[in-house]
Amino acid sequence: MSTAKWWVIDGREDGYAVEERPTGDIVVTNKSSSEEHILHGYVWKHSPVFGIQIQSEGPPPYGHWVENPDD
Repeated sequence: MSTAKWWVIDGREDGYAVEERPTGDIVVTNKSSSEEHILHGYVWKHSPVFGIQIQSEGPPPYGHWVENPDD
């Protein structure tokens, strides 16, 4: 059985945003420094409430991620 969970970025306080680019890349951006990080190799989907979700056994790097409370 997989231990993967769905994670969403907690953008309320940590200053990070996640977006899908036209190239299909999922990018996490630090809002204060404009530093960008592409997340490679993750399964992801859109959520109408939380935006982009990432599936993995632990939270992705860059930013503060929390387990999706709806899953």
